[in-house]
Amino acid sequence: MPPGVVLTVIVPVRNAEATLDATLAAIRRSQISAPYELLVVDDVSEDKSVSLAARYADTVVRLSDRAHGPAYARNRGAELSRGEIIAFIDSDVLVEPDTLEKMLSALRQRPGIDGISATRHEIAGAPNFASQYWNLLLRFGEERNTDGMCYFAPSCGMIRREVLLSAGMYDEWRFVRGSVEGVELAGRLRGAGRNVVAAPSLRVQHLKAWTLVSMCREVWRRSLMLARSLGYERTRSAVPGEVVFTLSRALAPAFAAIVTVTLTASFIARPNPLVRVVLVLGVVLLTNLPVHRFFLASRGFAFAILSAPIHLCVQAVSGLALCAGWVLRDAVGDILPDAKTQAYSEVGLEIWPPVRRRL
Repeated sequence: MPPGVVLTVIVPVRNAEATLDATLAAIRRSQISAPYELLVVDDVSEDKSVSLAARYADTVVRLSDRAHGPAYARNRGAELSRGEIIAFIDSDVLVEPDTLEKMLSALRQRPGIDGISATRHEIAGAPNFASQYWNLLLRFGEERNTDGMCYFAPSCGMIRREVLLSAGMYDEWRFVRGSVEGVELAGRLRGAGRNVVAAPSLRVQHLKAWTLVSMCREVWRRSLMLARSLGYERTRSAVPGEVVFTLSRALAPAFAAIVTVTLTASFIARPNPLVRVVLVLGVVLLTNLPVHRFFLASRGFAFAILSAPIHLCVQAVSGLALCAGWVLRDAVGDILPDAKTQAYSEVGLEIWPPVRRRL
């Protein structure tokens, strides 16, 4: 391990043998001018992730007992880091040789920037249609909202260590599974007056393969947590590029248009059911026109047409999850931490995980 470490690269891992080797090899190929350390935090993997990590990492931290989630793993890595700057890279992300060096240079040369995130490459890591669609959908939100985003992407983000610690690190008790923990952290950073930016010129490739089922589960979790815990409008103003807002932005006008079409058709004698269906689908497609135009420009006419029913399905899941989140927020409330964490919160928190404030 090099002396005088400037940068600590942290990779949280959970059963990632399919992609971990490529991820770590890409990090080691990086052209980083400053001394750095590579720290892998294994979250109770049941595959060969640990043995793969040992080939590349300076330190491998093995968590025990049970899986705690990527937020918890990142926090444990941050606590053990020696660098003044910390980079988080997910175990299914492929960085370019100059990605980390450019991010590091931006932070060292521009003191006004506290954190920087890479954006998503337009080329997906898996060839199946669902992965291509999901990757482009996330890319669409980034391209349209990069200037207004305050988002520290956990997939590939770099931040000053003292800034991360002072913000309380990741919320590890609420986000036991990876979802919108980066959105929540960005909100706290922005509230503290920190400048966290996304760099559209720095792109990384995501290697994870998605299916329609896994996409719907991801959208459900993100939408539910956003509505129940983070607050829809508040989060939308801070992170407009979040995929939930890309999906839900067209729901209200689409619903209004569908109601209008239905009421209009009710005044027509013996309306043709097929005509109704075509009108409704046409309205929904028009409300999503920016997304479909982006798909058309990126992948062509066939892809844009084939993605339309998938987009409607994912949109419906997002709408249902948002409604469920709002109901849970009003009926049950936000997710509560465990009793120990609540006890610490009564006397004041200094960092996260909770440490009692010195009196």
